[in-house]
Amino acid sequence: MRRPRLLLTALLASLALIAAFLAACGGGKSGPPAAELLDAAMQRGAHGVGVTTIELVDTSRPTEPNGDVPGSDERKLPIEVWYPADPTAEQPEARDAALVGGGGPYPLIIVAHGLSANRRLYASYGQHLASHGYVVAAPDFPSSNLLTPGGPRLNAVLEQPEDVSFVIDQMLAFSEQSGHILEDAVDPEEIGMTGHSLGALTTMLAIYGADRDDRIKAALPVSTVGCFLPDGFSGETSVPVMAVVGTNDLITPPVTADRGYAGANPPRYLVHIRGADHTRFADVDITDEMLEANGGVGAVIGSTFVSDAVETAQALGGDAMVCLDDGPGATDPTVTGARQRELLRTVAVPFFDAYLHGDQASKKLLPKLPDLLQGITVQADP
Repeated sequence: MRRPRLLLTALLASLALIAAFLAACGGGKSGPPAAELLDAAMQRGAHGVGVTTIELVDTSRPTEPNGDVPGSDERKLPIEVWYPADPTAEQPEARDAALVGGGGPYPLIIVAHGLSANRRLYASYGQHLASHGYVVAAPDFPSSNLLTPGGPRLNAVLEQPEDVSFVIDQMLAFSEQSGHILEDAVDPEEIGMTGHSLGALTTMLAIYGADRDDRIKAALPVSTVGCFLPDGFSGETSVPVMAVVGTNDLITPPVTADRGYAGANPPRYLVHIRGADHTRFADVDITDEMLEANGGVGAVIGSTFVSDAVETAQALGGDAMVCLDDGPGATDPTVTGARQRELLRTVAVPFFDAYLHGDQASKKLLPKLPDLLQGITVQADP
């Protein structure tokens, strides 16, 4: 009578080992190889891209006066929204195309523009993310965009995290509105944010600051104006962060931009794009050298730049003097703007796939990026 029992015990043990092995291997199915996954991230995604412009007005908060320009008792925030559309939609985007049916809801990513920029300067970034299955909303902030009446202001960043929350509120409302072009488009549990320069600082404040929005589950700041961030800015808050900067950045050199990574809690990643500068993360042909030859950012913004910087540093507890530290300087051969934007898009897709979609293959790919993608270095603390 013992022998059948021994055989049964051995059989059950073998089945348990097989089950454990299959579970470790993802149920016997392996995901795409890392190189294949990365190549897919670099290429345009499977979706066509629709785009629509929506004029938002926040009647609950004012716009402050700007020099001789009077203020307003409301805040106007036009947004550009890119979203997955039919694959036959014209490239790179189709105006007011129908949302892909049956595939949503999709994760939402907010894109924050830099000082004296606007929402359309990040169109290639938004289009790429949308083609990979994201809804992307990029606002023009009332007091820091290129066409701000009276000129863009650096201290406007202090109000922008609340603008981000307002945009998220409105995007979620559109998704629930019957007949809206974005009906059923947005997953309220999968919200991320990315931003460039002052928009990167806005991103950091939106996840760590006094007006942080806990709905944001992953953040990718690019060329962060890190001197305004105080020591210990993240506290106990943990939001996945991928900080990106170009090694040849003359506006926010790595010594400044890296503060966004250094002060963040894990999971965190720091990506240096070798030979990339500051301005050409946006869809522009202006180089940092051109900007510096014309007096730099201060000359472009005007007389308010220094006083705004001091006010912002004091309000946030940072040190504006850190922004004057150029570090070792640019040493890498310059890459084209097209290449640095391509590299940004390529690292952004697996990062958001990992931390918004919860894709384990993408998460495993992130520390391997420098081995597979020429032109970057990565510090990973997952």
